[in-house]
Amino acid sequence: MAGALASPLSGRGVLRIAGEEARSFLQNLVTNNVERVAPGQAVYAALLTPQGKFLFDFFMCADPAEKEAILLDCDGARAGDLAKRLAMYKLRAKVTIEDLSESLGVVAIWREDGTPMPEGPGFADPRLAAMGRRAILPKAEIGAAIEAAGAEATSETAWHRHRIGLGVGDAARDFEPDRTFPLEVNFDELNGIDFHKGCYVGQEVTSRTKRRGSVRKRLLPVHVEGDLPPPDTPIKGGAREVGTIFSGDAETSRALALIRLDLVRGSVLEAGAAEIRPEIPGWLRLEEAEGEEQ
Repeated sequence: MAGALASPLSGRGVLRIAGEEARSFLQNLVTNNVERVAPGQAVYAALLTPQGKFLFDFFMCADPAEKEAILLDCDGARAGDLAKRLAMYKLRAKVTIEDLSESLGVVAIWREDGTPMPEGPGFADPRLAAMGRRAILPKAEIGAAIEAAGAEATSETAWHRHRIGLGVGDAARDFEPDRTFPLEVNFDELNGIDFHKGCYVGQEVTSRTKRRGSVRKRLLPVHVEGDLPPPDTPIKGGAREVGTIFSGDAETSRALALIRLDLVRGSVLEAGAAEIRPEIPGWLRLEEAEGEEQ
C-alpha cells in the first residue's frame, strides 16, 4: 500500500450487537440504514436524543464471526455509556450488547495527499474517500496488520492532522453531546444520515431541519493566524460571539470550529489573540438558505 500511513486509534472502543434481531433493533434507533452494512461495507451513523440532538456516533460494520452481528467502532471513553443507552431501548428484543474494547482496537490507514484507497484491510471510511480505511482488529494483531498492509506506522497526532485538514470532525473533540444537532456537524454531508429510511430516534426534528434549510451553524475548518487557541475558545465577530474553537493542529495552523454561516464568507474573526479565517471544504454543499441570519 504505497504511500500509506497507519495509526492505531487509542481513543476508540468497540461494541458488538448480536442476536437474531440485532439489525432490526439498530435500524429503529440510528440515523442511517443498517441494511447497507455488509462484509467490507461499513455505515456511519449516530444515535440522537428524541429532540434530535447528538448523543453518540459510530461506524457499523459486519462481524465476520456471525452473519447478523454488528460491530460498532465508537468513542472509547463513552463506549460504556453507549452500551447503557442501547440497553434502555432493548426491552424484549432478542439482542445482546457486549463491550469488546479491551480486546479489539481500531486502526486508521490513509494517504497524506487524500487519494482514495480502494483496497486494504477493514473497510473504506464511509464519510469521505480521502479519509482512507479503518479496521477493527485484535489489539495484539494491529502492528502486524499495519506491516502486512505495507503502510508506514505513524502517530495518532498525524491522523488528527489529516482529518482536521479535510474538515472532518471527531465526536470526542468536536461535538457536544445533548447540545449539538447532527446537521451542524455535517452528518448529512458525510453520509451519516439516510433521509429515506424508516423512523429512528430524533428523526422528526432532523428531517424538518434539513427540509427547511434551517441550519444556522456548521463545523468548518479555519485557518489560524497567531497562536492556536485552545478548545472551547469563543470566536468573536466584533462584540458578538459567533462560534467556538474545537480541535486544532498547531503545526498547520488549522482548527475546526462551529461557526454561524452568515459570517463565513469573506469574514475575518477573532479567537483569543488569533485571527480566524473560515474555509468551506469542497465536499460541503451549503444552501443559500443556510446562510441567512436568524
